[in-house]
Amino acid sequence: MNQILKSNILARTLKSSIIALTLGFGSAALGADDSYKLGLQAYNKNDFTEAARHFEAALQKTQNDPLLWYYDALCYHHLKNWSMAKSRYKTTANSFPLTEPGRRAAAALKAIDPSFVPPKTLAAATVSAQGERQPSNTQATNEKPADSKPTASADDAALDQELAGLPDSAHFYFKKSQQGHMEVDLMVNGHPVKAIFDTGASALFYKDQLKEAGLDLNRAKAGKGTRGWAGVEVSTEVMPAQIKLGTLTRTINIKMPESSNSLSTNLIGQDFIKGYQYEIDDKGGRVDLKKKLAAKQEKLNPLYDIPIEIIAGKEFIVFTVNSQYAKAFIDTGASNTIFDAFSAARFGAVPTGEVVHMSGVGGDLTMKRAYVNIRIGGMYRDNFPILIGGSGACALGQDLMEGWKYKVDRENKLLRFFH
Repeated sequence: MNQILKSNILARTLKSSIIALTLGFGSAALGADDSYKLGLQAYNKNDFTEAARHFEAALQKTQNDPLLWYYDALCYHHLKNWSMAKSRYKTTANSFPLTEPGRRAAAALKAIDPSFVPPKTLAAATVSAQGERQPSNTQATNEKPADSKPTASADDAALDQELAGLPDSAHFYFKKSQQGHMEVDLMVNGHPVKAIFDTGASALFYKDQLKEAGLDLNRAKAGKGTRGWAGVEVSTEVMPAQIKLGTLTRTINIKMPESSNSLSTNLIGQDFIKGYQYEIDDKGGRVDLKKKLAAKQEKLNPLYDIPIEIIAGKEFIVFTVNSQYAKAFIDTGASNTIFDAFSAARFGAVPTGEVVHMSGVGGDLTMKRAYVNIRIGGMYRDNFPILIGGSGACALGQDLMEGWKYKVDRENKLLRFFH
């Protein structure tokens, strides 16, 4: 089948697909203004030229909504403006791979441009609620990309060798901030530094804060950019550093943005606990770490042992929101539970009108409050407040897990609640 015929067939099927999406998220572009609404009205009348004009106007004001990019791409697709359609599809697919518009954009672009390589997994760019969007390789390095990449078995062997020199178990304590973050005191190359324990991040420390703590950063080298909920890429440098948190001391590569603002906080997460299971006692303010190999199989309870899927170092679980199935990652660095606009609309989460301002890696952003019913196995949260917004993905924050004692059992791939 030639490419033109493929694109024509795809164009004929777009209408039914779009109707389904419109029913699914309707006015889900919660940050959109009148331009977005006017664009939808024109789009539903098949006036794609007018719709694209309005969507382009909306994109001049915000670039963080995957729905805007996707609808704009669909307009150009219908208009057979292939260069613009490809450009908008590519932005949607690469910038918002965790969202439904991002996935659909990747599929549409692949159909009209076979050379396009979509993100390898849902975690091609995952997001920490505190603000860090990480690439699939969560371990930063000081080396330039080599011609040949190490195999998974080589990575596993290196991790096993490192773990052999680390204790079978360790622990550390945390304090809850007023915003609900898990604040920890740690040592970076022998200097005291404050951070947030954030399982949605790797290891991110601001250069100005490290310099103020007395660290020598001369070994730092240019690293990959990172993104936060605001969707803005921030350049970083990387260097190896010895981190001591509680009873565990470990040398890892840390990412370092240039400077912070008054609300920016250092993050310590997956790179530090890699190879360990972690158990969080929210009431006791303690995190226990145990090597996977040292863990023992226990009897399972389907109400309190929830399967997890580990993607790029993050733990995703399936649960229900307003009786509909949902998928999100567990983020200890998020004080709030956050849903992207598309997911929130799909679950029938209606904004109350209350606006919440947040700040993280990449800048400030505005969220909207809504209330939903959440069930995780035998655990319930009714009329639970969530925030809607950001550049994609759903994260289960500390407000949802507050008061519960739970363990992330990576060996058996379970989120286990104590009851």
